[in-house]
Amino acid sequence: MIVYLNGEFLDAADARVSLFDGGYLYGDGLYETLRLYAGRPFDLEGHLHRLTRELGLLGYAWRPDPGSLRAIFQELARRNELGERDARARLTISRGGSPQQPLPVERVSELPATVSAWVEPIPAEIPRWQAEGIGVSIMKPPFARGNFPQLKTLNYLPALMALRFARAEGCEEAILTDRQGKLLEGVSSNLFVVRDGKLATPPSRLGLLAGRTRALVMEIAGAAGLVAQETGIERRDLLMAGEAFLSGSVKEIVPVVRAEGATIGDGRPGPVTRDLQARYGQAVRAALAAPASDPAAQ
Repeated sequence: MIVYLNGEFLDAADARVSLFDGGYLYGDGLYETLRLYAGRPFDLEGHLHRLTRELGLLGYAWRPDPGSLRAIFQELARRNELGERDARARLTISRGGSPQQPLPVERVSELPATVSAWVEPIPAEIPRWQAEGIGVSIMKPPFARGNFPQLKTLNYLPALMALRFARAEGCEEAILTDRQGKLLEGVSSNLFVVRDGKLATPPSRLGLLAGRTRALVMEIAGAAGLVAQETGIERRDLLMAGEAFLSGSVKEIVPVVRAEGATIGDGRPGPVTRDLQARYGQAVRAALAAPASDPAAQ
């Protein structure tokens, strides 16, 4: 695999990050994951807008340049023979460090950022998940994101542990909850349920990462005349829903057909989910067909 690290394209085996890097030592860093369609990144500007805001909140001096990063991802796709295939792309920004400043608490904006990126094929199971649906496991409150749930940071251990437990139970995704038992999100996805003919998703104020695809799904739903609202979702709401699905940049829209061993709806992807999958695909194709000079082009 060829990766990008601090201005260079390298074999993954040759890529090295300092032992004193803040991301390695303290999880002091941010990341974005997005999907490439035939080598072209989708919604890159949206992801980078969020990343820029979060970099400012954490005091990073480094800022992403959309044109440069688009070229980097496309070059990575070419070098890894993924130019004609869909791929998952990851961009990671972490705080540089040195032996002289192993605990970066002062003048942190002066520390050089470590910038890395790589691409890999879309996981083979995702098309099957999209077609057949998946099962989810509902976690206890300690697995929810930490004190900064709205930031896409490298502090990912609780969520990773939740996913490991879910997989051990035969489920493909874990649903995180708050201290009151309200459902928040998946480990790498946002949650939607269809009830009373309306689309519902947990509000970001409860403490979750409101993803880019979540916003796009709500926009697409609204344009289709489907009421999409942010509202609290309890465990029973999911178990009794007619339909449910997850959204994410890489997985797009994935139906949920089982939760905690119980069947959701009739155990098959529902008509609202299917319609939104089709509309999302149309939105992706339209964006990628836009001229490269168009600011809305993805």
